[in-house]
Order: sequence, then structure tokens, then C-alpha cells
Amino acid sequence: MLLPPVARAAPAAAATHPKTCLVLSGGGARGIAHIGVLKVLEELRVPVDCIVGTSAGAIIGGVYASGAAPAEIETAIRGANWDLLLTDRPARPDRSVYARELDRAHVGITEVGAGGQRLLLPQAVVAGEHLQYFLQSLVSPSGRASFDQLPIQYRALATDFENGHLVVLDGGDLATAIRASMSVPGAFAPVELNGRVLVDGGLVRNIGIDIAQALGAVRIIAVNTGTPLLKRNEIDSILTAATQMLNILAEQNVSASLAQLGPADVLIEPELGTFSATDFAHGADHIIDAELATRRRTLALAPFSVSEDDYRVWREGQRVARTPPRYDQIVVDTSTLRRVPPAAIERLVNLHPKDAQDTVNRLLATDDFETVNASLEPRDSGTALVLRPREKPWGPNYLRGSVMLATDFAGNSDFTLLADHRMTWLTDSGLEWRNRASFGHRNSLTSELRQPLEPTRRYFVAPRIDLSERIRSLYVDGSALASYRLRDLRGGIDLGARLGQTGELRVGLEAGRTDATRSIGSPLLPNLHERLTAWRASLVIDSLDNLDFPRQGFLFSADAHLAREVLGGTQHYDRVTVDLERAFGTERSSLLLAARIQTSFGSDLPPNEAFSLGGFQNMSGYREDQLLVTRAVFVRAVYRRQIASFSALVPALYAGFSLEAADATHPLDTTRGDHLYGGSLFLSADSALGPLYLGTGVAGGGFVSVYLYLGRP
Repeated sequence: MLLPPVARAAPAAAATHPKTCLVLSGGGARGIAHIGVLKVLEELRVPVDCIVGTSAGAIIGGVYASGAAPAEIETAIRGANWDLLLTDRPARPDRSVYARELDRAHVGITEVGAGGQRLLLPQAVVAGEHLQYFLQSLVSPSGRASFDQLPIQYRALATDFENGHLVVLDGGDLATAIRASMSVPGAFAPVELNGRVLVDGGLVRNIGIDIAQALGAVRIIAVNTGTPLLKRNEIDSILTAATQMLNILAEQNVSASLAQLGPADVLIEPELGTFSATDFAHGADHIIDAELATRRRTLALAPFSVSEDDYRVWREGQRVARTPPRYDQIVVDTSTLRRVPPAAIERLVNLHPKDAQDTVNRLLATDDFETVNASLEPRDSGTALVLRPREKPWGPNYLRGSVMLATDFAGNSDFTLLADHRMTWLTDSGLEWRNRASFGHRNSLTSELRQPLEPTRRYFVAPRIDLSERIRSLYVDGSALASYRLRDLRGGIDLGARLGQTGELRVGLEAGRTDATRSIGSPLLPNLHERLTAWRASLVIDSLDNLDFPRQGFLFSADAHLAREVLGGTQHYDRVTVDLERAFGTERSSLLLAARIQTSFGSDLPPNEAFSLGGFQNMSGYREDQLLVTRAVFVRAVYRRQIASFSALVPALYAGFSLEAADATHPLDTTRGDHLYGGSLFLSADSALGPLYLGTGVAGGGFVSVYLYLGRP
């Protein structure tokens, strides 16, 4: 949901009891347990007149203060997609064609700015785009009104990042105040608000007892879900050292705050053990721990309880009817743009956008913007939903990189470094310069200029140059006969069209030179030196929800090279590949069905252009490139099931198997027929470093291989 529900004004019932303030601490994912405290307080008929929240406490407290019931908050938290909320990347179906292309090229997701002679880094791991919208979907908008006008009086605590002073947020946009209170430095980008740069309030006041007292609280219920300090033997990395530093800062101010509690106040400390503050996906599992801790304090909370009639009146004032937001028009405010021409954005959203989420997706899919802020504002023609795209501060030139490691435990290892560089908006028409390189097992460089042909940048012309060098082994009857060093130098030009947000079509002409030089093997085997001129065409339609662990969607790709003896070319062959993958499944288990057709239509392919079978899930059991074929029909079924879920470095671990078959023509190998069978068993992990695979493959003829990959096979 892009914007929050609109709440009707509902003044709180007049208090017939001493003013009670609920103070909720920070604690990251541990703070989700605050929901359990709210549930039991309602069971005990304890009315809350004001709430002071820090970080996670600001989230739960702010949502409750705006009129939500504990059960409603719990449902929202349990249903949240934390893998998406704690990143800035749109869900894969909403990403740009270019972002999906980087996926398929195995290039990493981390992006930095390439500014002159230095790298420009984002302010934090997460800018908070998805998180901001999630918070807006939970709370009622407050505009610029005081938080005293919420159903429950509310304060969020933040830290001024410039001077380290406590900042008490008492009005304005409620979701933004919450977002500022939870901006852990380095993890979440700071929030600029009223001329100040704000970060997590836990740095100076993780539990705001004094703020509650300043609001006139007679009695305080304080809830501490902070993370305990690590033991000496647990501080074993830079990450744990940084965590300990933040925990020490919070613990020091927590101790000072708790000393301010009076004899009539109640402290609740749920027993959360060593549960990680970063494990948001499992935070709701510990709501029960807070319920138990609160019930243990039933006698102490008895004086806070009121009669059923008084509590019903209070709850009627706290519960707020929520309706969808209403606006008469959508306006994209481009006044703050410095690099992206406003005219390009206006044409992109068709001047008169109708669907808010579609408009935001279009803006983010340009890859030019870090966030798109949204607000409801009165205009002469009615209420407007104003969208303000914010350019990436580390742009307009970007660099990404990744590493791939592989071994078959038989002496064959692969290390490849991948890099992608993109320079944008070289002209007002949107000219880009794209460069992609790999070093290691395959050395390559592709450099392309991409010139849009019209304002929406859907159609383009792209001149390019490609250089590559790699080693390919030649197997005869299952034995390695020789190794060739393949070198290609090609230049070309394409005409292309972007197909919505899912695909791209290209047609073009390329020319160049191919060299295949024998590095190992009999001197009787020939070297190859040829000139190439070829027509080429490619089509990609990619709607998979996840390229490494897909559960929904499909991927269709087709690539054709038609080499002809024209314009100096010395080769004549056809080379066509068509690939289709379709995924089915849920978060726990999935099935991927794939088929690939490769053919030369009877033409003779040179060794460097032959199709390859062999390697993990490409006829598992055979070595990589063991079968060089001129025709292949390959099918594969891959089943995965999640068997464990961890936090941070390895959020999910899967076990699975594949069944594979191929019908192929392989003229260099006479020991096998045309019909090939294989399969694999594997463990795979969706890790912070990229996909991890450990597996074994078998193939007909008694071939067995073991594989270990960091990065996509």
C-alpha cells in the first residue's frame, strides 16, 4: 500500500484515572515483542494515556497510538515481507529490464557511485523506501498536527546526528517520525526533518522515562527489550564489535533511565534470551514471551486497571475507523531534480498518471532514484497525491561488482571477478555508456553506448564492442584431448526495444575476428583464425520472482547468430538457442521446469561456437564443456525445499534435486548415444554473499561430479 488509511478524528475519552504512560524501548526485531505487552494490558483493562517510543518501540507504540488494535498490528507484522522491507530493491517483477539483465549476468546487487577519482557510497545499507511505505500503511496520517491529537498522546525519540542531542518528535508526519527514530546509523539512512539529520533515538535515550514524566505521567509502565551485551568470546568480528558498541551506548542510557522509575511504576522485561535484533522475520515468534512477562506482573499492574465500563469508553476513543486514502489527482513534483530532465519524467508517467503504485514503480524502474516520497496536499482542483522522486546521491555514474568461486574437487577450480559500470544522462536525451567486464576463468569486456530514440527511452540504438578470452577443453570419447585459448574481438550495432518492464528485443549486425589457439594437446590439431560477419537477434522476457530461488513466473530467451561470408567474413553457419523456464511453488518449496533447444540447422559450427553440455544442472555428472554438440534438446526439473532459516548471513537453506535429460548430436564423442540422462542432489543457501551450492551430479556411463559454488552456477 502506497499511502496510509485515513483516520477519522476520534478524541480520547476523558481520563478517570491517574495519567498512565507506556514507555517502549528500542531493540530492533526484539522490539516486536512489545505487541505481547499491549495484548495483556488490554486483557487486564489497563488504559494508556500516552506512549513514548524509541526505534522498534516507536513503531509498535506509534501504530497503537494512531488507533490500531494489538491483533491488527500483529497480523501486519506477521504478514510483512521482511526480505523486501529491509532492502531498497523493488520486488523482482517490478525491477527494471537493466536490473534483471544484471541478475542474469551474475553481477552483484550492491551499487556504489563512480565519482571522478573516488567511490561514492550510499549513506546506509538500506535507504528505507519499502520500510517507509510499510509504516505509512500501518499508521493514520497526522499531517503537521501535534501528536497530542492522536487517539493516544505520542512521542517518538530520535538523535540529532550532528550534535548527538536527544530530539523529541511531537508532530508532523507520523510514519516519518517513526522512521527517524529507528534509523540505526549505517544500517538505515538518516532522515532529514526540519533542518536536522536524525538517527536512532536509542543512541541517547533507548527508554524515555524522563519524557513520559515531562508529559505529566503519574504512573509509568516501562518495557525494556534491549539487546544484552555480548560476552568476550562472542566478539569475534567487525560486525559483532560494531554491534557491541551500539549495545554499550544503549545500555548506558537505559541504566540511567530505569533509575528514574518510581515506586508506583512498573518495569516489564521479556526474557528474549540471545534472540537477534536483526532477525525481523522471526520477531513475531517472541510476542508470547512478552505476554508471559506481562502476566507475571499482573499484581503490580492491578492498580492500573479500571472498570469494564470505563475501559470500554477508553477503547472506543482509541480505536479509529480507517478508510482508504482519497485524492483527486496524482502529481509528480520534479522541482528538486538536478540530473534527470523533468521533461523525461513527465513523458514517462504520461503527464496524467492514474495509478499511484504503477507511477512509483515506473519512476523506480528508471534506476535513477533512491526513493519516491508521497504526501497528500490540497490543491485548487482538489486533493493531490504528490510524488517527489529523489535522485540517488551517489549517481549519476554507477559501479557494481561480484565474485564467483567454483570447484569440482577434481583439480578444476574457477575464480571470476565481475564488474559493471554505467554512466547515465550524458545528454538530456538520455545517452548512457555501459561497460561490463569479467576477470579470471573468462576474461571479457563489453562496452556499449545506448542512445534512446524517443523521450520514454523505450526504443534505442546501441553500438558496442566485445572482447573475450577463455580456455575451452576439447573432449573426445570422454577424455580431454586438448585445450584451446579462444579469443574474440567483435563490434556491432543493435536496434532495440524495451518490452514493458519484463523484456527487451534487439536486432543488429556484428563483425570481428575469432582466434582459437591450441594451448595443450597434439601439434597435429589445427589452430583457428577466422573473420566473422553475422546478423544477430535476441529476445528476453523475464518475469521470475527470483532468479536463484524462483517460485513464480517464467523466463523466455532466444538468441540467433547467422554468420555469412559477406563484408570480409569467412564463416557461414547458423546458431540458435531458445530457453524457457517456468517456476511454481511457495516460500517453503518450489519446482522449476526448464527446456532448451539449440540448433545449427545442419550447418557446421566451429569449435568455439559449439553448444556445450556438462556441469551442474546442465547434464550434471559430466564436466563443464565435456560435450560439445551441434544440436541439443535439453530438459530439466529442479525441486527445492527450505529446510532451515537463519538470520543475516544465511537467511534460508534449501535441499533439492534435479532430473535432467538431453537429446544431442555430439560428433566428437562416439561412446554415448544421442539420448543422455543425469541428475543432481544439492544443498543451496540464499546468503548475503550470493547463492551457495554444494552438490553432486551423476550422468549415464558412470560419470559422477561434486560441485561447490559461491555465485550462480
